[in-house]
Amino acid sequence: MEESSIIPAEFKDKIGQEWELGVYEIEKGMIKRFVRAIDDPDPQWETVAPPTFILVIGGEQFGEEMLAPMFRDGLLHGSTELECYGTVRPGDRIAVTGKIASIRERSKMAFVTFEITYTNQKDELVARCQQMMIAYHTEK
Repeated sequence: MEESSIIPAEFKDKIGQEWELGVYEIEKGMIKRFVRAIDDPDPQWETVAPPTFILVIGGEQFGEEMLAPMFRDGLLHGSTELECYGTVRPGDRIAVTGKIASIRERSKMAFVTFEITYTNQKDELVARCQQMMIAYHTEK
């Protein structure tokens, strides 16, 4: 007996489609709070953001707006790959876009890979992130 897909057809139709997730003004206080949270007192973080700081900008909107409504039973983080191309500094305006790169289904799970791209106010690529989320369906 063939199992039905846990991914709605309208979601599959969105593969490759880009969404604008927002433009974020980077403030010194944001960086300072992030540095405190990761417990890294390196003085260079006074003028630039740590490379992993970019991950806290805009990605949650993609998950909340796209993935969470489709997968109400459960959603787990599978992996993150981050490529950094430039530095982020206080005063930068970072535009964030996201897209679903691929979807694979297995049994009652789906592996959704999405890409998030970060560009600065000069339209320079700052970073690209690829994340895989695992959505699952529970029997009711």
